[in-house]
Amino acid sequence: MANTEHVETLDSLDKVSVITYRLGITLFSFSLFLCSLTIANDMSLILIDGSLKEFAFITLAISSAMSAANLHVYDKKIRIVITWSAWIGLVLLSLLIGSHLVWIAIGFLFVTFSGIALKESFCFKVLGLKFIPFLLCAATFMLAMEKWVISLICLTIAGVIFLFLAIQKWKMPLHFDIGNKSNYQH
Repeated sequence: MANTEHVETLDSLDKVSVITYRLGITLFSFSLFLCSLTIANDMSLILIDGSLKEFAFITLAISSAMSAANLHVYDKKIRIVITWSAWIGLVLLSLLIGSHLVWIAIGFLFVTFSGIALKESFCFKVLGLKFIPFLLCAATFMLAMEKWVISLICLTIAGVIFLFLAIQKWKMPLHFDIGNKSNYQH
């Protein structure tokens, strides 16, 4: 649990790291909305011209890299699971982007943001974050089974929750994300 009374002195790298992490969370919420639009387009619910799917995957990849590379978690084992899921997901995404197996890569990226959501839910009380792992897991399985409506609903709800998280994070002082530097395992 974050100690909001502790004020850590941040250097420039700390500030850039927190801002990049928060930008990653913000971009992830938008990438979930883009993925929802892509599914709606594939279902012919809306008509969007162009390569929205590739753009959605690019924003998903960028947001994952931004947040995973700048994750502030005290426990080394938890930090490794969250960050390595992103790196594995990014490699798989580059290999599977045109394949019907792309959901595997998305699943790894969703593990990263499920971990981030749980981390944020333990540190800060933001509404809905504990549901994120269930929503993203369900969305991944529904994408694999080509159950578009359920995946669309899960992704949209997760996007709303992450957007709410992003808004709350930008209201917080930067030092809240770092916590106490002496507590980090190396």
